[in-house]
Amino acid sequence: MEFRKPELKYIDEAVGLAIIEYKNECTNNKQLLVKNYMNKLKALISDIFNSKYGLLAIEDEKLVGYLMFWGGFEGQFGNVKGSFSPLFGSAFAGRNRQKTASLLFENLSKIMIQDGIFSFAICKYAHDKEIAESLIFNGFGIRCSDAIRDLSNVDELKMDSGCRYKEVSYQKANILLNLKNGLVKHMNDSPIYFLSEQFTDEKFAELCEKRKSRFFVAYADDRPIGYIEVEEAAETFISEDSEVLNICGMYVERKYRNSSVAKELLMYTMKRLANEGVRYLGVDCETLNPTALRFWSKYFECYTYSFVRRVDERVLG
Repeated sequence: MEFRKPELKYIDEAVGLAIIEYKNECTNNKQLLVKNYMNKLKALISDIFNSKYGLLAIEDEKLVGYLMFWGGFEGQFGNVKGSFSPLFGSAFAGRNRQKTASLLFENLSKIMIQDGIFSFAICKYAHDKEIAESLIFNGFGIRCSDAIRDLSNVDELKMDSGCRYKEVSYQKANILLNLKNGLVKHMNDSPIYFLSEQFTDEKFAELCEKRKSRFFVAYADDRPIGYIEVEEAAETFISEDSEVLNICGMYVERKYRNSSVAKELLMYTMKRLANEGVRYLGVDCETLNPTALRFWSKYFECYTYSFVRRVDERVLG
């Protein structure tokens, strides 16, 4: 096997490998959109082929795999430079895909570490067990996931918690500031340790104005006790599809978590969106957040995992 820097003559072969991986995920995940993403993937892969950090695996002048990263980003998961290989940033074929993936990372990481990049994140399909095993044996762990739900089959739910639910404009979302900061604190705490700062009124208003999200809110005793935030922006080429909206945040006060409030709030949100003609709803979930992982996996099907590895920077010493 030979490893080469990206060459434009291999773009079509790379797209072909990416499409095979996408079709395999569709076979294993019946919630996914079955669409022709060839043109979308060709544009995305052509772009990342211009990245400084990428290698092709060639056997008998045929492309059997590629791995590309964007980077390096200051302060990604710590105080070192980081990198990210998006869902379209790699694909592997041949008789031993695990070996191809492992060798590509081995050879490419040597180059990246010399440039001071010690944090690596790779997004792959959730049901690609071959590549998951390869990455795990190379020291990667799963940090987060993208999941999706077809809204054409949302069941009716009996609302028996006593709460009421309604949508709140992003321009009036300041009433949710305490809940937003509750989510920030939850993400900072054990076992998640997701470092972020509390929001001020001003910073939260700026974020709401930037995102122009939709907020679906649960009320108890005429005060908000939980919310779901939905927006168009997304992190994969699938969740960017015009038929998909995406949950980018959810929080319910701790005292209500053992009730049916979270489930009712989600069902209310899904019903509202389905009645408007929204076909799919996505969510990105930190898998190291056990509360979120248990909840979302009941109602959504994971289609990606993001694998991360942090290399000890002292290796350059």
